[in-house]
Amino acid sequence: MLRLASFAAALAVMAGSALAQEKATLQLNWFPSADHTPIYLAKQKGYYAREKIDLTIVRGQGSADSAQKIQLKQAEFGIADTPTVVTAISKGADLRLVGIVFDKGPSNIFFLKSSGIKGPKDLVGKKIAAPPGDSHRLLWPSFAKANGIDPAAIDLVNVQPQGKQAILAGKSVDAVFELYTGRGLMEAAVGAENLGHMLFADHGVATYAHAYFVHTDLLKQKPDLIRGFLKATYEGWRDALENPQAAVDALAAEVQQGVDKKVYMQNFALVADLVATERTRKNGLGWMSKEVMQETIDLTFSGGNMPRKVTPEEAFTNDLLTKITPKS
Repeated sequence: MLRLASFAAALAVMAGSALAQEKATLQLNWFPSADHTPIYLAKQKGYYAREKIDLTIVRGQGSADSAQKIQLKQAEFGIADTPTVVTAISKGADLRLVGIVFDKGPSNIFFLKSSGIKGPKDLVGKKIAAPPGDSHRLLWPSFAKANGIDPAAIDLVNVQPQGKQAILAGKSVDAVFELYTGRGLMEAAVGAENLGHMLFADHGVATYAHAYFVHTDLLKQKPDLIRGFLKATYEGWRDALENPQAAVDALAAEVQQGVDKKVYMQNFALVADLVATERTRKNGLGWMSKEVMQETIDLTFSGGNMPRKVTPEEAFTNDLLTKITPKS
């Protein structure tokens, strides 16, 4: 009888815990990629459940689309490129960055070596593909100005996110805007020997990149929900940096289709270098520097897409972060 009572009590606790779970949605910026694997690992390990969060992960259509979804409160949490979010804030969006993903920006141009592109000025007159909502479109004017190029001197070609590799491999364009973390997918499509790249950070545009962000109403109304989400997420990052294979396996188990584990592992190695930096080892994963944020805002504003220059305080807060550092 005592054992039955204990079992019933345990079931009651589990049921109560399940009932206490708060449903929340994370709006991704693109389809699940290597830099999203820590989220799936955290979910698989029960970190969100421990924080009483029942998390649904939704694929996206670009940073601009993600920012719009959060502004419309169609999801609680979003991932987007930082310049996209600060641009939206400058236009009146009620958004706030609550944790950085890439401490070093991965914004990048992949190109075919046969196109003759070697440096920024060689981009003039070239066809470059990018999805309509791609954050690179917002950063391009800053990149162009930093390198003495007329922003209108390239031919921008619309493409769906999943079509970037194919359009470059088919030589319909000379280059594509794509994060450096997508290098493995690009090499698989066109061959490593045929692929060149230019990191924006190496050519005068050193900005914060991907970040987690929320609507300011959520910040006011449910700070504990945000704190729990960030804690679970960065614990996922800590574990993924130590065991990338487990993170890739976790994503593959949930997404199931379109995941080449070998390519994702190659991409995660690139991701790790952008995430685990001296700053994150000192201050914790997700921590944001006011100085770097100011530079990000300044560079984005110089591109001409922001109607006003927002302040770092309007753009971000570190207040809800738990100090979680990489193990190595």
